Amino acid sequence: MNGIIFPPNAEIMPDAPVNIQAEMGVLGGILMNNRGYELVCDFLEKRHFANSVNGWLYGEIEKVIQSGVEATPVTLKARVENAIELDAVGGFSYLTQILMSQPGWMACRDFGHAIRDAWLRRELLDIGAMAKSRAMSAEGSAPEEIIDDLEQALLTLGKDRGDQRLTSLTSAMDQAMEEASAAAARGDGIIGMRTGFQKLDEETSGLAPGCFYLLAGRPSMGKTGMGVGIAVRAAKISRKPILYWSGEMDAKSISARIISAHSRLPLRWVLTGTKPGLRNPDGSEGPRVPLNQREWDRIFMARKAAEQVPVVVDDRPAISVAQLYGRARRMARSKAGLGMIVVDYVGLMRGTPTTRKQGKYAEVSEISSDLLALAKSLNVPVLGLQQLNRGVEGRDDKHPTMADLRDSGNLEQDASGIFLLYRDHYYAQRDPEPTKKAAESMDAFSQRVDAWHERIRSSEGKAEIIIAKNRQGDCGTVPMLFNGPTTWFRDVVEGEDSAAW
Repeated sequence: MNGIIFPPNAEIMPDAPVNIQAEMGVLGGILMNNRGYELVCDFLEKRHFANSVNGWLYGEIEKVIQSGVEATPVTLKARVENAIELDAVGGFSYLTQILMSQPGWMACRDFGHAIRDAWLRRELLDIGAMAKSRAMSAEGSAPEEIIDDLEQALLTLGKDRGDQRLTSLTSAMDQAMEEASAAAARGDGIIGMRTGFQKLDEETSGLAPGCFYLLAGRPSMGKTGMGVGIAVRAAKISRKPILYWSGEMDAKSISARIISAHSRLPLRWVLTGTKPGLRNPDGSEGPRVPLNQREWDRIFMARKAAEQVPVVVDDRPAISVAQLYGRARRMARSKAGLGMIVVDYVGLMRGTPTTRKQGKYAEVSEISSDLLALAKSLNVPVLGLQQLNRGVEGRDDKHPTMADLRDSGNLEQDASGIFLLYRDHYYAQRDPEPTKKAAESMDAFSQRVDAWHERIRSSEGKAEIIIAKNRQGDCGTVPMLFNGPTTWFRDVVEGEDSAAW
C-alpha cells in the first residue's frame, strides 16, 4: 500500500483502488497552509480516506480549524500525540512523513478529488461484491430483490457524489445569461421544459432541469388527466421521450385517456367500445351499443397521432425511486435521451425497508428527497403527483393550500414548484339544493337557489391551477378548461374545441 502500514482493523482489500500519496499530500498541504482546507472542505470527508488513520487525522485537523485555531503540527500535537489511533503507524512521528510528502497547499484540491475518486471506485467494488455474493448464494434473495437493492445502492452513491458539481459564480452567471438570451430570441421567455399549457409555462418559465415539482389535488380533481396532458404535450414539443410512472393505472388505461382526448370520444366509450343506446320508456339508460365505424375511425386516427408523441409508460406497482432511476438512467443514456419524468403518484411509491418501518411520514420524506436527487442526477425535471389530505373537505372554501399536502413536509421543502389542482364544479354539484329557512323571505330564498344554480352552471368545464410555490417566478392562479367525459385539460386561450395536443 505505497509503503504505508494500514491499521489492523482496516477493511481495505489488497487490490482496492487507493491513493495514499494524495491522502498524505492533502494532510501535509493543509498543515503547511490552512487555505488548503478551503479547497477541499466542500467535498472531502474523513470517510473518503482509504487509510483510517489519515481519515482520523483529517477529522482532527478539521476540528481545530473549525474551532477558530490555525491547524499546524504544533497545535495538532496536543490533540493527537498520545492517541492510540497513531500506534499502528509509528506514533506522532508519522506526521513528519506527511509533512515531507506534501508538494504545496495549492495541490490540495487535485489531491482531494483523487481521494474521492478512489473512494467511489471502492464503493462500486463493494456494491459489485455484494451483488455477486447474493447472486451466487444458493439460498439467497430472489434476483428481483438483488436488483432492487443494487439500484438503491447506486442511487445512494449517486446522491453522495452530487456535491462535486461545483460551479463558479461567474460561470453560473454566464449560463443564466445564455439561457435568458435564448429565451428572449425565441420570444417566449421559457428556459425549462415546456408543459404545453401556455399560461402555466408563462408563470413558471417552464419546468427547470434538475428540479422537482409537485402537482397535487384531492381525488377526482383530475391529477392524472393533467399529468398525462403535460407528459403528452411536453413530449410533442420537445421531441424527447417522457417517462411516465403510473402506480394506480396500467398502461392501457393511460393510453385510453390519450385516445379519448384526441378522438373527443368519452373515456368510457374508448374503454368499453360501446356507447349509450336508446333510453328505456321510463327514462333510464337502455342497453349500450357498439361504436360505429366513424367512431372507430376517430380512435384509429388518435392511435396514429400518438405515434408522434414519445411517452413511455412504466406501470410496475409500488416501485422504489431506485427502480425508477434504473429505467430513467437507461433512457437518458439512449440516443433519444430523456426529457422529463412524471410520477403518478408519490404516495404510491415504496421507500427503503428502514423508512417503511418508521412510518409513512419518514417514507414519503425519503421518497421526496430521492426524487429530487433523481432530477439532479439525470438533469431533467421530475413532476410528482400527490394527494391532498381531507382537511380541504371540512372547510367552506375548498380551495387547497400547501398545508394540505399529505404525509410529509419534505415535499413542500424539496419542490421547486407546487401546483394545486382545483375544480369548483366537483363541489358545486355535490352541494344539496338549498331549502327555505323558517324566517327567510321568498325573495331571499329565491336568490340563494339562483346562486346555487349559477355556481353549478358557471363552474362547469372550468378548473384552476393554484401555483402555491414557484422558485422561478410569482405565485398565482392559472385558469384552465376541463372536459369531464375525456378527462382532459386545455388552456383557456385554446378554447373547448381545440386539438388535445
